[in-house]
Amino acid sequence: MVYAFIIHSIDTNFQQPQQQQQPQQPQQQQQPQQPIVYLSQFYTSEGNNKDFIKRQNSIIEKVIKDYSFKFQCEHTKPDEKQFPDWAFSYSQRNNVNFTDIRGENSSKEGIFRIIPNKQINNYLKNDDNLNDPSIYVTTPKYCIWKKILGVCFTIVCEDDENRLLASNFLTLFSNVIVDIFKTTITKTINPMDILPRSEEILLLLNSYLPNGQLLFISNQFSKQIKTNFQQLSQS
Repeated sequence: MVYAFIIHSIDTNFQQPQQQQQPQQPQQQQQPQQPIVYLSQFYTSEGNNKDFIKRQNSIIEKVIKDYSFKFQCEHTKPDEKQFPDWAFSYSQRNNVNFTDIRGENSSKEGIFRIIPNKQINNYLKNDDNLNDPSIYVTTPKYCIWKKILGVCFTIVCEDDENRLLASNFLTLFSNVIVDIFKTTITKTINPMDILPRSEEILLLLNSYLPNGQLLFISNQFSKQIKTNFQQLSQS
């Protein structure tokens, strides 16, 4: 079963690694922007308890750290003497005539596991650990995320859930969102304006992910859902 589904923004302050080499005064450094949560849905009583906001924010922060790590690994030039193969791969990816078989940027998706922390009392002595999602879950979870047009679609599922099906849902649902709201979602507008219609997105989510249950959805069934949604929107 799906534990949670969140749509949120991705902090873009780290997306210019070459600018980090320029000397800056401490007072001129920009503080990381708080991520914008467009939609947040938890499907269990644990997920909706008093720690709902802390749990949601900790998951989002973990996703952003994972994305930041992947992004920096792909855009930081390695030492040619120590890692010649890696350096050659890096130069190939930055060649304008080179087409990466992984897509435009493989850092656009990822997966990590959340393992419950059994020693919470000692763990909480460090305030930095309050943003660790492991202290807000009682059973192991898998978190799968996908970034598209500056927005991150994140799904958290149980340890025994079909992760391939969950990844397929993220791809299908994100493409449906872009297709239906293509007049709203563009590459040039501010992220604040990308997903302003949360009620309509929630209606779509309930069709593709009813009560947190992953479905085997065919292309024909997906087309039918989009047709029904467009009819409801016009009525």
